[in-house]
Amino acid sequence: MTQMTRSEAEDFLYREARLLDERRLEEWLALFTEDAHYWIPYQDGVDPGVQTPIIFDDRATLEKRIQRLRNPAAHAQSPPSRTRHFITNVEVEANGAGEAKVYSNVVVYEVRTGQQRECAGWCEHRLRRRQAGWRIAQKKVCLINSDQPIYNLTFLI
Repeated sequence: MTQMTRSEAEDFLYREARLLDERRLEEWLALFTEDAHYWIPYQDGVDPGVQTPIIFDDRATLEKRIQRLRNPAAHAQSPPSRTRHFITNVEVEANGAGEAKVYSNVVVYEVRTGQQRECAGWCEHRLRRRQAGWRIAQKKVCLINSDQPIYNLTFLI
């Protein structure tokens, strides 16, 4: 097995961001392994079993979240948010046994119904090599404003 390079990690993260910005959510979901977890803790370093996170989804919950977002009755995303994800400072920390840990900074701009906001933080992806390429086994998003009120995260970070 080959190790993941920073260039490969950047390409992967840029593709993930583009899929989210283009609302190609089913293709985004296909980037996740069957045993994947996606979570946003209130505080970094706290186990999701100890403190309730903002979001803690497994693959099945992500599928349900996307189904709800696609439902015409989903008023929280009607009209849908327009987003732009900016990914920077990509680092590949650990390689081996077909896995890589990738850190990055992220800023997401969202525009919806005349309102504009941004979320900023850092991501930790644990990627696993599969026959079809690298897949997300875990994605953790740590927001720098997680101690502030966070409204309507129905768009995906």
